[in-house]
Amino acid sequence: MFQPFSPSRCGGSLAGGSRTSGSAWLGLAVCGILIRGPAQAAGAPEQKPGSADAPISGLPFDPRLQMLTMASHLDANGDYVVVKVQDQPITNRDLATVIRTMPTNMGGLPYSEIYNQALDVLVKQKVMALNGRAENLQKDPVVIHLGELALERVLADAWLKKRMDAAVTDTALHELYDKRFAGQPGVEETRARVILVPTEAEAATVIKTISGGADFGEVALHSSKDPTSAQGGDLGYLPREATTPELAAVIFSLSPGQMTQYPVATRNGYFVIRVEGRRTRRPPTFDEVRPQLEEKLRADAMSATLNKLFENVKVVNPTRASDGDKAKP
Repeated sequence: MFQPFSPSRCGGSLAGGSRTSGSAWLGLAVCGILIRGPAQAAGAPEQKPGSADAPISGLPFDPRLQMLTMASHLDANGDYVVVKVQDQPITNRDLATVIRTMPTNMGGLPYSEIYNQALDVLVKQKVMALNGRAENLQKDPVVIHLGELALERVLADAWLKKRMDAAVTDTALHELYDKRFAGQPGVEETRARVILVPTEAEAATVIKTISGGADFGEVALHSSKDPTSAQGGDLGYLPREATTPELAAVIFSLSPGQMTQYPVATRNGYFVIRVEGRRTRRPPTFDEVRPQLEEKLRADAMSATLNKLFENVKVVNPTRASDGDKAKP
């Protein structure tokens, strides 16, 4: 007799790897069985993109690439068994598959949180499948038909993936890198602090206070309405396109150490800005952007394959064909 699984049987919290489709992930999330905010695994490194201490890298933060890279690392040791539900293993490869189906915006979460949420989905899916087998649902004609459709989806995915992977060669990767990145100028970035207040009069008072010797960070901490107030208004290093045009125009016109002498009006309120530093972000190296290049080649190959998909295939709609026959005299 199958006994319901409890996370405690994995040794406490699910921290730590059958293919899960994007629709399955969505279904599990909508049903509300996805953990919201699992504990972060000890020792997981965190670094906010754009922070003052971040390396001067030519590769902007991309949440999708973050998740693809994470999945690739798990695939490298894909057979490793993370947990067992009864005698059914969940491996790193299973985790990697689920992570690839997660919504892109989850890529901004800490590694441990993405890992834990993927594991939570797999454990609960495995438990529900075991319960379904215990009720002999695998013999239900509807379930059998759905299984056949699922197999077709897996075969279609595998066929398409084979052609996408074949497009990723060292020659193609280096040609794309040379075209998109090699020899390109570095990107200028500025580190700035900001204070946001509701009125122009308040902003003018802030400018006067700081000009009189007050510490910008302390004033930001106590007066700013911007989300960066807890960090003393520090935005970190940002390229011009990372902020609004009106703020970028001011930030990139000031020299390091300079502060605006007048409030900067925006639709969110009035800003006081001080520039802390400026640097040039070097172009990314080949290794840094390799995952991005691989995804581009795969995407192009997928588009080319799908565009030619029906060249030698005849698709007939029986209903329309029948209606057409009836209409003939």
